[in-house]
Amino acid sequence: MTFVVIRPSGELMIKSSYVRKYFLRKLIANVSSVITVKNWKADQGYVIIEGEGDINKLSHVFGISYYYTADEVNFSSVQELAVVTREKFKEIVKGKKFAVRVRRNGKHNFTSLDVAKEVGKELLPFSSGVDLNNPDVVVRIDILQNKAYLYSDEREGPRGFPVGSTGKTIVLFSGGIDSPVATWMMMKRGAKPLLLNVMLGGDIQKKIIIEEVKVLREWSGGEKIKVYFVDGIKLSIYLANVNKFIRVIMLKRLMYKLADELGKKSGAYSITTGESLSQVSSQTMKNLFVSEFGINRPIFRPLIGMDKEEIVEIARKIGTFELSSKMPEYCIISSKNTVRARLGEVLEGENKLNVDIRAVLNQAEVVEI
Repeated sequence: MTFVVIRPSGELMIKSSYVRKYFLRKLIANVSSVITVKNWKADQGYVIIEGEGDINKLSHVFGISYYYTADEVNFSSVQELAVVTREKFKEIVKGKKFAVRVRRNGKHNFTSLDVAKEVGKELLPFSSGVDLNNPDVVVRIDILQNKAYLYSDEREGPRGFPVGSTGKTIVLFSGGIDSPVATWMMMKRGAKPLLLNVMLGGDIQKKIIIEEVKVLREWSGGEKIKVYFVDGIKLSIYLANVNKFIRVIMLKRLMYKLADELGKKSGAYSITTGESLSQVSSQTMKNLFVSEFGINRPIFRPLIGMDKEEIVEIARKIGTFELSSKMPEYCIISSKNTVRARLGEVLEGENKLNVDIRAVLNQAEVVEI
């Protein structure tokens, strides 16, 4: 059986005792979706798991700052711990420069430096010396009361909160570069995404979106992701007689209203978009104001202050960029747009459309991944 030691996100661990327990239970549930958890306990800012499986998958579990596999050692003295550590690492440090890093929680009659010195003295004869700044091998020891965890390879997690721990959000998901990144960023904050796509590109668009969601699913722990595909061609027909300069804004408002209705239906308290301020004409400050006017749920725009290069960098990191790059541009609504839509004109035109939002949503195709 392997001991997997997790250091949860710092902001998770400063919650009140009751809230922290809730987050930790959700974290363990999500961890259990990628490795087998036989037993676990939380101890002084750490989560100790007895389990098995590919722990590399923990790099995609939100709520984890760092993680590693370790040997668990019970000890009664610093010297006893140093001897056990020597036996574990003497072959590993042979002919190499090393350093000892010790973290300690609990009450002890020794310091972290005392342990590091004693362990270093035991390992020195097997090595080519100590190098605290640029070692070939790092001997790591985390001490929790009378137990120590010995390891050398500490891996970084994605931080954030466990997916599903902070509520649901409806994501306006086009499948371009931006919306998968916005979805990922909300997942990092613990939100469970429900994706709403207004299909203007038919089967090609649908296929790419499903592949993108499969990538995002690797970051979602045990949470499945639902995609609601709405017939965008039917919606575009409503806009045929609207002033061409405000058609895109009108379509955006229909999307927001669909998301608002879906939020009501699913218990989601927010809407998320991949909009970035002034990236395109529909995303100027004035047009964002007009687009969301009268929408009941808060609209989160995690990319609002990012430029395209920053967004692309995250898309590459999370694995959606190559798929998103294959998504064709769909500009069938209008090739002419205003950067300063007038609210009165938009609302007047919208009243004339008389779209039954609930009926449109009820006809959506739902795919769960």
